[in-house]
Amino acid sequence: MWRPLLLVVVLASGAAKAAACCMSASVVGSGRLVVWEDAAAGLTTSWSHGAGRFDTAGRFRGFSAGLVEDEWRVEAWAIVRLAERWQVSARVPWVTGVRASPDGTSAIGTGIGDVSAAARFDAIGLGEYEWVPGLAVLLQVVGPTGRRPEQATDALGASATGRGAFAVSLGGAAEVTQLPWFVRLDIAGVYTAPFVRADTRQVQHFGPGVQLGLSGGRELFSERLELALSLRLEHEFPLWLDGQTVAESESTGLTPSVSASFKLTSHWMLTGAVSADVLGQNRQDRVAFNLGVRHGFF
Repeated sequence: MWRPLLLVVVLASGAAKAAACCMSASVVGSGRLVVWEDAAAGLTTSWSHGAGRFDTAGRFRGFSAGLVEDEWRVEAWAIVRLAERWQVSARVPWVTGVRASPDGTSAIGTGIGDVSAAARFDAIGLGEYEWVPGLAVLLQVVGPTGRRPEQATDALGASATGRGAFAVSLGGAAEVTQLPWFVRLDIAGVYTAPFVRADTRQVQHFGPGVQLGLSGGRELFSERLELALSLRLEHEFPLWLDGQTVAESESTGLTPSVSASFKLTSHWMLTGAVSADVLGQNRQDRVAFNLGVRHGFF
């Protein structure tokens, strides 16, 4: 009963309320439902090109001529509202790796990536209280359905499709709006469960991770177009092998991105993004292009 009533209130209250309810729903991160939606589903495809690596000291080392480490990813996703403040979601990626070495050897591998499921609790809805940011608690579980690098079936590792380990992240999101602008802050901690390596039979345990994201954007052309700039910082502490810390194994990455969403109809939306790793440590430098389609159900 509350959804139709809420939709009427939002539409009747003008552009300010409408924008406050939507804002980052489709243009930042994994997305969320707008207040009148019961569910949403979509498909995204992305191509990422490896340009080099950041070494343990943070120095960039470009790939030599003929070295290729690219990835094409297609991901199906869905979000469902369980109650006014509760949402659950799931993502299933299909990954294709393209690898080549300077000696002319090349390989292509494909397979399912690491699937994930998440829950979101809106403690304070966006625009629920004047001058109070929207606050949400986020929980995500990642399954070990991807193929780890040491499990790759080719010499170049093209068939590796994920980390292949259970992971849990817990975090929060805060968002404020001042029409037609919005600013959003995301923070999360990540724990990855240990696993037995297929090659050495050692127990490997990735270190805990911290993720921070800051985004800002605005709506244009009567709310048909949304543009956003984002900055994401990720840090993972050193990993362990058989209980021993591996020296110089911690990693850091700083990734800015530009994203956009365009409303085709009241239900259909196109999304796109471009991102690049600009600083890092023990991390590959990638440039990624993303294009997707989203359908909202209400």
